[in-house]
Amino acid sequence: MDAATAESAPLTLQKPELQAQVVAALQRVLPPESLLWTPEQTTPYECDGLTAYRQRPLAVALPASYEQIQQVLRTCHALGVPVVARGAGTGLSGGAMPHERGVTLSLAKFNRILKVDPLARTALVQCGVRNLAISEAAAPHGLYYAPDP
Repeated sequence: MDAATAESAPLTLQKPELQAQVVAALQRVLPPESLLWTPEQTTPYECDGLTAYRQRPLAVALPASYEQIQQVLRTCHALGVPVVARGAGTGLSGGAMPHERGVTLSLAKFNRILKVDPLARTALVQCGVRNLAISEAAAPHGLYYAPDP
């Protein structure tokens, strides 16, 4: 598929056809347990902590490695399909709102706290760490993570 065709694909294909194309392409780069596309599977990803707006993505990719993230992004780029990254899905501002003709890239498996530095009052965490887990890791040091808002 050339660049011009890829960029117009999401606009010219009907949603079921586009979904079939996207799912087939992602199945080539992800293990079966790392790709969701049925309504039952994707409904939990139709919103983040802001539940006022909901829409299901074409598919949800659940990569377990940085290499899989790269493959998902390359595949979606080649198809001209938008990708919305999602961490733990706890945000209250709609930042992880899926695109109905796109792929949600769930980064929830990247949930490790890599370092807590009580002297600098900093923590190095992966993008799927939940806010409560950060607070629990900071508590033994007399610290508290107060997310915004």
